[in-house]
Amino acid sequence: MKQVPVLNPLAAFPDATHRPADSELPAALGRAFAPLGQVLERLRAAHPDVTREWKYSPRSGWHQILSRKKRRILYLVPLRGGFRLMLVLGDRAIESLAAGPCARQTRKLLKTAKRYPEGTAFSLTQETIDVAVAGALIEAKLAH
Repeated sequence: MKQVPVLNPLAAFPDATHRPADSELPAALGRAFAPLGQVLERLRAAHPDVTREWKYSPRSGWHQILSRKKRRILYLVPLRGGFRLMLVLGDRAIESLAAGPCARQTRKLLKTAKRYPEGTAFSLTQETIDVAVAGALIEAKLAH
C-alpha cells in the first residue's frame, strides 16, 4: 500500500488550489525574504532569460523552479518565515568555485553538501544564506 506524503506544516503555500503570485512571496517569508530577494534580484538583473515557475508538491506545497531555457537552475521552497534554496552543481562548476572570490566559504559549504551521481547538492536556508556565496553558486551553475 502506497503511503500518502505528509505536507510540511511550515509550507508557506499549502493550498493546492491557489497558485501563489510572485508578489505574495515577501509577505509569506517575512524578514527572511530580504537576503533571498537580493539573490533573486541579482539573478534577474544578470540573467533576464531565467524563468520562474510555480509547481505544487504534496510534501512541500507550492515551490518555484527557476530555469534557463529547459535547464533547471535552482529550487525555492517557501516556508512560513523562511525558505530553502536548493541547487545541484556538476564537477566543473565546483572546480570553478575553488578559484572564485568566495572560495573559502564554498569550501565550508562543500563539507555539508550531499553528493549524488548528477552532482553536488547545496541547500541554503534563511540561517545559512550569504548573498555573495549564493550568487557565486548560481553563476557557477549557469557557467557550467
